[in-house]
Amino acid sequence: PAAAPRRNGGRAGLKPWREAARPNSDVMEGTFREAEFAADLQQVYDGRAASEYGNPVAFFERTYVTPGMRTLLDNALRRLAGGGGDPVIQARTGFGGGKTHSLIALYHLTAHTAAVTGSGDAALAEARALAEEAGLGAAEAAARVAVLDCTWLSPTSAAVTEPGGDPRNTLWGEMAWQLGGQEGYDLVGAAARGGAAPGGAELDALLAHAGPCVILIDELVAYARNVREGRDSVYTFVDNLTRAVRRSERAVLVVTLPEHAAEAGGEDGAEALGHIEAVLDNILGRIEAIWQPLETSEAFEVVRRRLFGNGVDEDARDRTCQAFAEMYRRGGREYPPHAREQRYLERMKQCYPIHPEVFDRLYEGWSSIPRFQRTRGVLRLLANCVSRLYSRGDASPLILPGHLPLADPAVGGEFLPLLPGQWGPVLSEADSDGSRADAIDGENQRFREIGAARRIARAVFLGSAPSGAVRGIDARSVRLAAVEPGHGAAAYNEALARMSGNLYYLYDDGQSPAARRYWFHAEENLNKVAADRIGEIAEREVASAIEDELREAAGRRADAAVCPADSAAVPDDGALRLVVLPPSAPLPSRAAETDSARAEAVAHDMLLQRGAAPRQHRNALLFLAARNDELRALRGSVRSWLAWRSIASGPARIEGLEGERAAQARANVERARAAVEDGLVRAWRWTLAPYQTDPRSAEYGFAHHETAAAATGEIASAAFERLAREEALVDGMAPRALASLLGQHVWRDGADHVALPELRAMFTRHVWFPRLRGPDVLAECVRAGVEDGSFGWAEAYDPEASRYLGLRFGQPLAAGPDAASGLLVEPEMAQLQREEEAA
Repeated sequence: PAAAPRRNGGRAGLKPWREAARPNSDVMEGTFREAEFAADLQQVYDGRAASEYGNPVAFFERTYVTPGMRTLLDNALRRLAGGGGDPVIQARTGFGGGKTHSLIALYHLTAHTAAVTGSGDAALAEARALAEEAGLGAAEAAARVAVLDCTWLSPTSAAVTEPGGDPRNTLWGEMAWQLGGQEGYDLVGAAARGGAAPGGAELDALLAHAGPCVILIDELVAYARNVREGRDSVYTFVDNLTRAVRRSERAVLVVTLPEHAAEAGGEDGAEALGHIEAVLDNILGRIEAIWQPLETSEAFEVVRRRLFGNGVDEDARDRTCQAFAEMYRRGGREYPPHAREQRYLERMKQCYPIHPEVFDRLYEGWSSIPRFQRTRGVLRLLANCVSRLYSRGDASPLILPGHLPLADPAVGGEFLPLLPGQWGPVLSEADSDGSRADAIDGENQRFREIGAARRIARAVFLGSAPSGAVRGIDARSVRLAAVEPGHGAAAYNEALARMSGNLYYLYDDGQSPAARRYWFHAEENLNKVAADRIGEIAEREVASAIEDELREAAGRRADAAVCPADSAAVPDDGALRLVVLPPSAPLPSRAAETDSARAEAVAHDMLLQRGAAPRQHRNALLFLAARNDELRALRGSVRSWLAWRSIASGPARIEGLEGERAAQARANVERARAAVEDGLVRAWRWTLAPYQTDPRSAEYGFAHHETAAAATGEIASAAFERLAREEALVDGMAPRALASLLGQHVWRDGADHVALPELRAMFTRHVWFPRLRGPDVLAECVRAGVEDGSFGWAEAYDPEASRYLGLRFGQPLAAGPDAASGLLVEPEMAQLQREEEAA
């Protein structure tokens, strides 16, 4: 296992990063939501965004203003103040390039200038300075902003300004409404109502009416792609708008477009994108200023600010970074030459408490993958990493690549979608308890104390991005990513040599030790992998998989409680439920089996109790269980399925499955899956219906019935059908049967009436009562019984007058609440009152 946290920061005596740079509270406590890293301009505009995005002051407190963002903000503010600046800006960036974040910054600083500049928060000093430099005073702080998020707007939407109002399903109609309300809309109203693009004169009038304004059109291609007819109107509008904005002195337009065809949405989207880009480039290219929001060299500050804020113990930071720099200088050729330079020391201080090598590997290696999200993905990855390390009490002086908890799905899972092959087994081998790297650490006390092999494996994995002509990282970079002051490089060198001959997925290029490069790759014999994995699958994993499959097989019905953890997990609300017992509570295969046949014992406990309290609605439960022999066969099928499924898909899938190997894996997954599905319905086909022959006794029994699930494939439906056939479940009830029950259990005790809610509770509480399929069964019986005179119904009873109010007897009773509320009246009493009323 990995080395235990060192509370004193190791032999070097350095202050742990978690004490010198405490994470922001949501990261530290692990309460952040990954969706919070996905900025949404439309949600900000609508007021639905989280505070860190929607509140302008909170937003700038956590935002690092990059030079690119500063250029955009400065340009827009100067334009609004009448001091020049480019009228039209086109932003073209890929996933995670900071584009949306920058648009939100522009929105807040122009729509809420007074709120930002009026705050005395030190974190907002740069934002205030930008407004002051642009010459924006109080009068200019009321710029109008139009937000056109084209992934949210729909050209076919029936959205209107008010009921019966004008359509806003065109870019120009929505823009005009946001800039000037109804008056602004009316300036382009004819074009908006007719779907034609407004002309320059109309747009000039709109911009003059709006005054200083910012128009943000995000992902224009997405809107144009959705226009089935009249796409040329969109191009004409953009052309006319750019000209109008250029003629206006205090308006600025920002248009964003995707950088890669992969972001256009499939093959058809890529084709449409090519056509749209050709047209838009011709339109925008004449007058735009192209802007790159986020440079790689700035990315680490964006990430650091979001995760750690501004509170850093500078003395501890400087001592830690200086200790690392000294180690690199003393180590000579053990580390890369650039690590010994003074500017690398400065980089460590800037990146603190994250080592620069983390950012270098992510941005230099992984950023070449089109799906890699340069800001959002790194934020999500490192937020999970920092949160996990903090919660585990990690006391390292810096967060190195060798510290990344790849075994955690939230961290390791970030990489898997980016890789072209099946890298799940690589992650498992590199960083998991019981892995080969873990075993190497466990065999050597020096390795075990510092977790050398697992640190090396994590570092090599981070350096194994499938990009560039040169594979992997060399030994010096491995040491840079894993060693910290007080450890020494010798143990890591020895661990790396041991790993090269023992890890199945670790490769090297065979060069001399000084120049040798290392990377992870995977391809093994599938049958061997499957056999190994079948033996490694824990019983709890098998049980968990069976329970998941049971939930799917039961159809996730509201009237089924599948594999409850205990009796407290089964609701006690009176609604009928089929409790599907877990694999840990089987029925015996033969009468002689008693020790492992727990189905009746578990069902009995759930029938009587809900947690520590007695269960009230005992007659609302039915049970379904598996037999031991069928369950044993199913477990074998599940093990085979889990093993082959892990080879073909999921976090532990094998990389590079192609051709015959891929076909072999698919065939085995399908074969094993079919066996699981068949085994599941064959096993869970035995119902247990509680019964109680003597109401005065506390003894309960269970009637067993075999369902037709093996033939139908529907375990819950088959169970309900068989229970209804055995009359353990009543779908319809005759009035005379209800009258008989009332005579035995209500009228016989001297009562003249009973409230319907109380009567419903009697049916769900007393096991000797018929078990109704639902409340409609009783309601229908009541309606029929009142009409045929089996009993009466009244709205209420007036004790002073000794009369029933709203009495109905031998008359039709309305459906709905009448049959579900009020009182049922003993027939003789009902007849007596009817006769008195008639007299």
